[in-house]
Amino acid sequence: MASELTNDGSVIWSTLAEPRHGFARALARQRALTAVVFATLLTLLATGLILPFIDAEAVAGESLRPDMTPHERTQAIETATKLHQVTTWGAAAVGPVASAFSLAVALWLSFWVAGAKTGFKAAFTVAAHALVPQAIKALLIVPAARVRAPVSPADLSNLLPSSLTAWLPSSLSLPGPAMAAVDAFDLFTLWSLALIGSGMAKASGASKLRTAIVLLVLFAAYIAVFKVVPSAGSFGSHGGAS
Repeated sequence: MASELTNDGSVIWSTLAEPRHGFARALARQRALTAVVFATLLTLLATGLILPFIDAEAVAGESLRPDMTPHERTQAIETATKLHQVTTWGAAAVGPVASAFSLAVALWLSFWVAGAKTGFKAAFTVAAHALVPQAIKALLIVPAARVRAPVSPADLSNLLPSSLTAWLPSSLSLPGPAMAAVDAFDLFTLWSLALIGSGMAKASGASKLRTAIVLLVLFAAYIAVFKVVPSAGSFGSHGGAS
């Protein structure tokens, strides 16, 4: 058992450091569960370390009203904090496996449509290992959260200057959707993207060009659906309110 865990840990490390060699081993073993468990443990650890630095009043948000008594205010903050902790722990526990499964489905279907068929288990193995950088990012946010405490949950993703937005001139003003699209170019996201490319090329036997085209389409869809559209909705509501 200890030997198996050591081998699995070695595979995870090699996929991060030497993707071509690492994914050859990962796909041969097809033990994606270890990578998912590893990412989950890192995410849970990051959650436990970050939660004490969260701004309780920011969590309570709109539930705090000016006409509240001190007791009512305290109760509202306590209730909101407990709810936030439960949902955050739940997301940390379920998030990595849910993300890996969703990504595996997208990869499996996309490469099938592109004529580079591969098994779902292989796609899930690639997805599980490729999402480890996201868990590493969560852990690296901890020191920044400690320095900036108390931190609003909405500001957590901005504490680590790993996206392109952190390097834009402060004088540059972009619309919300455009800024969200730029924010998608995050060091850890690009790391995951590179791992996916290496892993899926190995798993499907697709050429580098075909793999690159599929990943570019998927990345563009990710930016549109998860970055631009939510930001455009928020931008539109603020614009309407003004």
